[in-house]
Amino acid sequence: MSILKTDNLTYKYSVGTPFEVTALKDINLEIEKGELVAVIGHTGSGKSTLIQHFNGLLKPTEGKIFVDGQDIWESKKTLKEARFKVGLCFQYPEYQLFEETVFADIAFGPKNMGLDEEDIESRVLSAASFTGVTEEMLEKSPFDLSGGEKRRVAIAGVMAMEPEILILDEPTSGLDPKGRDAILKMIRDYRDTTGSTVMIVSHSMEDVAKIATRVLVMNHAEIMSFDTVEETYRHADSLISVGLDVPQITKVFLELKRRGIPVKSNIYTVDQAVSEIDRLRKEGVSLC
Repeated sequence: MSILKTDNLTYKYSVGTPFEVTALKDINLEIEKGELVAVIGHTGSGKSTLIQHFNGLLKPTEGKIFVDGQDIWESKKTLKEARFKVGLCFQYPEYQLFEETVFADIAFGPKNMGLDEEDIESRVLSAASFTGVTEEMLEKSPFDLSGGEKRRVAIAGVMAMEPEILILDEPTSGLDPKGRDAILKMIRDYRDTTGSTVMIVSHSMEDVAKIATRVLVMNHAEIMSFDTVEETYRHADSLISVGLDVPQITKVFLELKRRGIPVKSNIYTVDQAVSEIDRLRKEGVSLC
């Protein structure tokens, strides 16, 4: 059974007014436990609207959402359970920090779950360990931290709730390359260690290539495709036609192929590129 499923999910803003807009149209989606799914699409494609449905922040105009096989809007009880099972971290989550200490900020979610102090502390320390938040940082004010450190604290606050599904909206936005790589490693390690399902919304095709198991492409409120990274990036022209892009390294190899050099067209990371170049050299193929 899929851990997350939508059944003909449709959502409209400003229903019944001249400004009515369909933000999602007949979305049918199934995500299995343990997947790391990247959601991509042009601005206004429906990405953020979609993920806000998964823990009940938005209610469908039509259709249903199931978490662990349970319709989350069946009752107040199922909705509350879904909000603990699905942890959502918004873009620039560091702007949502408000407690006096980092420890208190990370503990906010577990406290609202009604856990005792021992469980709360255990979860805070575990989430801090995952995200690289040190014991020294736990005693500081979150406002004394750097931008990257604040991002880690905010993500730790969601992780501390131990959701079955962790959703991160643009988790690397605004970070330098070192900070981006650190956050991506943290997300990958979290998923590998806990077995949780993870979804990230991203505009960075390079980030998606590094960590995703499958890619959901949104276009004009509908699902354009939902496939592996390799299959998604294989259709580079289709992605570009809807305002998306592919990694620079993919563009390089597509151009080499157009020039008649027998390279693989499904190259989307630097490591894959190095392996492909080594293969061609061993076969005596010139890239010039």
